[in-house]
Amino acid sequence: MKRITTYTLALLGLFASAAFADDAAAPTSPAEAQTNDDLPIIATIAAKKKLAPVKAANHLRAGAILHESDLATDGDKAAYEPFIGMELKRAVYAGKVITANDIGMPTLIDRNAIVMLEFERGPLLITTEGRALDAGAVGEMVRVMNLSSKIILTAEVVGPNKVITR
Repeated sequence: MKRITTYTLALLGLFASAAFADDAAAPTSPAEAQTNDDLPIIATIAAKKKLAPVKAANHLRAGAILHESDLATDGDKAAYEPFIGMELKRAVYAGKVITANDIGMPTLIDRNAIVMLEFERGPLLITTEGRALDAGAVGEMVRVMNLSSKIILTAEVVGPNKVITR
């Protein structure tokens, strides 16, 4: 009968977990486990760097694009980087922590905006105007009405007021 033993090691702040399967007794130390070549080793390694929370330096309204001057933290300013250039989904008051749920990619297409609608299939490229029925950021799918035919299509946002359907 195979016996499974799990080791959890802390090495330089990284945590590793290894499972050993062996007919005999499992190794009793990490050094012994490393020298036994006939054991299958399954390891999962995860590293986390704890950053100080990012707070609003002043009252920020929903839809605002974040700049470094809008943010404050008690720790390293590296915590700012993922937030700069993002758009707030909801208003945040001064001193409140800004979470990942509060931000998103900037909206490049507003609802009811006139957009350039492109259809691409191989070497064929057709361009026309459409009306965005949804707001969207880069990579999001939005509904667009072709102004010529009044047909509603689903297209991907690729830039400011530009969508493409394939």
